[in-house]
Amino acid sequence: MELNGNNFFSKKEVTEETFRGKLSKVTITGDAEADEAGLIGEHEHMELVQIAHYTQATHGMTDGYYFVLRDIPVEEQEKRQLRADVDYAIMLGGASF
Repeated sequence: MELNGNNFFSKKEVTEETFRGKLSKVTITGDAEADEAGLIGEHEHMELVQIAHYTQATHGMTDGYYFVLRDIPVEEQEKRQLRADVDYAIMLGGASF
């Protein structure tokens, strides 16, 4: 895989399943000087934003899969955890909202 700005590129097929359960800790390596988006390094809690398959015949681009990952901000992680806790409490028979 290669990093181009905040897009990654893979000649091998990439799907949502490729990333399922694998984005809680991500290490991105590469040329730090060419790292326009500041992604080189260790990341906690990333998410897949987009996957696009391009072909040279239809888009004039190198055939392959382009995808974008982003860090999930701490505030968003906290909101997601709160929602999960509430859903769990409801499932156990607690109050409904």
